[in-house]
Amino acid sequence: MIVYIDLLLIENFIVNKFLLIITSQTVRRNSKTKGIYTSLAAFIGSFYVLTIIIDRLKCFNNIFMKLVVAIFMILISFRQKNLLFNIKASIIFVFYSMLLAGICVFIEFSKSDSLNGGVIYNFSYKRLMLSIMIIYILINKIILFIKDRKEICNFIYEVDIVLKDSKKSVKAFLDTGNELIEPITSLPVIVVEKDLFDEDELKGYDTYYIPYSVINGKIGRMKGIKPECIKLHKENHLEERDVLIAFCDNKLSSTGDYEALLSRGII
Repeated sequence: MIVYIDLLLIENFIVNKFLLIITSQTVRRNSKTKGIYTSLAAFIGSFYVLTIIIDRLKCFNNIFMKLVVAIFMILISFRQKNLLFNIKASIIFVFYSMLLAGICVFIEFSKSDSLNGGVIYNFSYKRLMLSIMIIYILINKIILFIKDRKEICNFIYEVDIVLKDSKKSVKAFLDTGNELIEPITSLPVIVVEKDLFDEDELKGYDTYYIPYSVINGKIGRMKGIKPECIKLHKENHLEERDVLIAFCDNKLSSTGDYEALLSRGII
């Protein structure tokens, strides 16, 4: 019997990816870095199938090693230090693996030519099941993308920054964890991409140096000014606020969804 190792690895990668996704949905914990680690775990786990077809690796084809590989995949995928979580996720992953294998065996049990040493080679429903898994993975990614986009849009406001001789309209994201204020004036601060403004527009304003700190412990100061005011678009009306604007040299959104960050005090 001819077995194409590359196809076998691809098939097992898809199955592993599918199992890890439904495991993450069951434990309600998304894998970090948007699926990169899930794909890495699925890729590494797919090589375990070689213990079935390569004679010198068959010594690793046992229940103990299967459990070790399953736990290893969970650790890579979720990268959690919580022991109870890892045990729970591993049990669920193994359960789903056994359930899927049981379904395959049940479908092909009556076909003696499909079983060879306890391994299914000529599985007539294999392509169908793989197609279903691929479709599920794609739909799941699309749904998550749409959900994320919808959540982001709910926190984006249109803001008019009124200067002495001009007005800038920007899209600002409400960062609920941002409580940045200027300590002397106690005014809330909007962080805005600096390249939205011309140098001439910023002349004639007093300069403020606004201290900030981030989660990783980094501290610093941002240069800012006090505009005439800002006008916040809320439903069908405008609300005027006194704020400071601080300038950021980097892009705030990699997708261009917004150019400014609002602190909670502004809303």
